[in-house]
Formats: sequence, structure tokens, C-alpha cells
Amino acid sequence: MLNSSDTPSFHSFSVVRGDISDAFVDALEQASIGDESLLNELLQNDSLLSQMLGEEDCDLSDGRENCSKSDSTLLLVGLTPVNDDGEKIRMPDDNNVRERLGRYPWGDGNPLSYLRTWSGNPPESEDDIMTLIDKLDEGLFEKTRGHDRFENGSFGRLHGILNNDETSKLEKLLSAGSFKVRADEPLDGGVADIMRHLKTLVRTAARSGHGLLHFSH
Repeated sequence: MLNSSDTPSFHSFSVVRGDISDAFVDALEQASIGDESLLNELLQNDSLLSQMLGEEDCDLSDGRENCSKSDSTLLLVGLTPVNDDGEKIRMPDDNNVRERLGRYPWGDGNPLSYLRTWSGNPPESEDDIMTLIDKLDEGLFEKTRGHDRFENGSFGRLHGILNNDETSKLEKLLSAGSFKVRADEPLDGGVADIMRHLKTLVRTAARSGHGLLHFSH
């Protein structure tokens, strides 16, 4: 039996504001080195972002240095989508999809790790589905961003975000079956199973006009 410290993290996927996700990541990174121009511009032009941060005691109007919240917390709070009534939008609770992708029975329990190992782009494909999978899995990691401020948080680990366009593109590629499966994959039907459940989540995000966040805890 595994000890609690040996239990793989649980992997989840949430809808986020993909319209500003890339800009907000860049703005927080620039602010960390003393340049708050991008952050100030984003806050001035996006009242919803300012409102979401303010409601969670993350007001940045007086400068990033006066807010003790971590970059990972700011990212999660700021990119939370809301409906016209101001209610936070969540991914529909599909227990089957959630459990199938939560702790995949291979390696580190990360379904995207399995895909990146045992799947790939079809020969002569004009589209690169694996670039999107890579960004969703490690786009916020230190190896990608050059720091671990998004990757390490008290609530869990942020893996990566796809913006609105990327989420829509991934939905189309998954629906078209634009991926290959290695013949020697260890779990029979494993890639197809993950892709099928991932497509459900990606479709929900894309059709509601949102991006997609991958995190583990």
C-alpha cells in the first residue's frame, strides 16, 4: 500500500479566461522584475480582472510589491471566469471524466505525461497537436518560464494554460482524431481513452469561449 506521501497528485482541468491568460502571465512576470507597465495597462483596460482580484484581497492598484499574494494565486484568481450574474463559472462535474483523468494508472499519475510519451502527431500532419499538449502540461513550469512562481503554490501545482484560440484548435484536432498512438503503448487503448475524456473537457471550454487550465494537487 502506498503511503500518503507516495500517492500521485490528482490532476484537474478548469475553464479560465483564455482571452487574457497569456497577457496576464507576461504582466506578472514583468512586474516581478520591477516593470509594472504591462500589468497596469491590463488592469486599466480590464475591469473584470481588477474586480476579481479586489474581491479576493489581491488589489494590485497600488503596485505589485504591496500585494503579498503569490503569482500562482493571482493567476488563479484573476483568470476565474464569471457569468453575467457575477457567478463563477466552473467545469461541469462529470465524475467519470474527472476520475479517469485524475490519477492515471501509469507513471506519475498524470494523463498528459502518458500522452506525451505514447502519442504524437500523425505522419505528414500539418497540425501539431503535441505542441498544445506540451503547453497544457508544462507551459507554466520553471523549465518553460525560467522561474517556479506559477508552478509552486500552497494550493497545488499549476501546469499550463491554453488560451481561447488554442483551446478551440485542440478541440478540433481531438475531434478529428489528429494524433497517432505508439504500437508499444503499455496500456491497451490508453491514449484513445485519455484523448476521449480530454476532448470532453476541451469541448466544454471551447464552446463556452474559455481557455483551459491544467493543475494538480
